[in-house]
Amino acid sequence: MDPKRYFLIGAAFAGAVLFLYGPGLVRWAELKIQKIQLEEEIARLRAENQRLLTEVRRLREDPQYAESVARKQMNLARPDETVIKLKKASPTAQPKPTSKPAPSKQVSASSSTQR
Repeated sequence: MDPKRYFLIGAAFAGAVLFLYGPGLVRWAELKIQKIQLEEEIARLRAENQRLLTEVRRLREDPQYAESVARKQMNLARPDETVIKLKKASPTAQPKPTSKPAPSKQVSASSSTQR
């Protein structure tokens, strides 16, 4: 047999294998990627679960911590306390001047050089 015939037989065999198993290989690669993503999500959720368990334990065992959380998240205060709410200044708000501003120097159009 000549080398061209071996090449054609090999190419036909490779084509048949790809035709039969190609979609399965693509699906296998997709599933492998999905498995990695799910394993990463499981790790993230386990860490979040551990953080929440620690939070619950602290809330049950540490009264000062529970009080600070109640004050911050639920806006609670003790009966003998007076709550004063302050508005946050917006970043674009300009403070009003308390005294008159100094007069600014104005340049007249005639004093500038015109061409």
